[in-house]
Amino acid sequence: MVYIQNISLIKRLFPVLGLLIFLTTQAYATWSIIAVDRKTGEIGIAGASCTFDVQGIASIVPGRGAIVVQASSSYFARMKGVDLMENNKSIEEILTAMRNQRYKPEKQQYGVVVLDRGTKPLVYSGTKISSWSGEIIGADIAVLGNILVSENVLKKAFEAFNKNRNKTLAERLMLALRAGEQAGGDKRCGSQYARSAFISVYRPVNGSILKLSVYGIKEGGKPAVTLLAKEFEYWRKEDEKKNKK
Repeated sequence: MVYIQNISLIKRLFPVLGLLIFLTTQAYATWSIIAVDRKTGEIGIAGASCTFDVQGIASIVPGRGAIVVQASSSYFARMKGVDLMENNKSIEEILTAMRNQRYKPEKQQYGVVVLDRGTKPLVYSGTKISSWSGEIIGADIAVLGNILVSENVLKKAFEAFNKNRNKTLAERLMLALRAGEQAGGDKRCGSQYARSAFISVYRPVNGSILKLSVYGIKEGGKPAVTLLAKEFEYWRKEDEKKNKK
């Protein structure tokens, strides 16, 4: 578990850390959820895959929104989106720039969400990504995936998020990820569903970013999302104790 509270430090380190991630692993993601809570200002991403480490697909821009670049994930497309988001460009401008041919968009799946009221998330699924692939978009959430057992993975994740509107954004994201696992997840992983999973949530109330992840699970081992859920539950209880003090 990593619980980071210094956002200014994150911004200074992010370009270097991001490049290191790109050089060491290229994420081919499967299903992810990007969402915002416009009442609290929270921004979150959760994802899972049958690859070694999926967390390199995602970026959160505190106070603005979140970006996911998956399938044949491109660090440079994601960083282009982050730069535009930090400079307050519109969600349409961000997605258009990320779809520049230099980033080979037809091999990728993009998701963008912003806190701006009345602005739905945008998703683009390239024509050359593996099936089953697709997306479901709501007012404040997008669920997207590729190489899934069926579209039911996204449907169940979307339903779980919306059925739990009384819970925190972090809890809704975790429940949505679990629902996708229970619906079959990544078709390459069989009954393991995924070998890596993560959840990240920016919380403006204390200027922190929650980051939880599991990765490198051996093939045929325990399901990554199930392991992440246990880690999340431990964090949730500790967070509740801290808030009661």
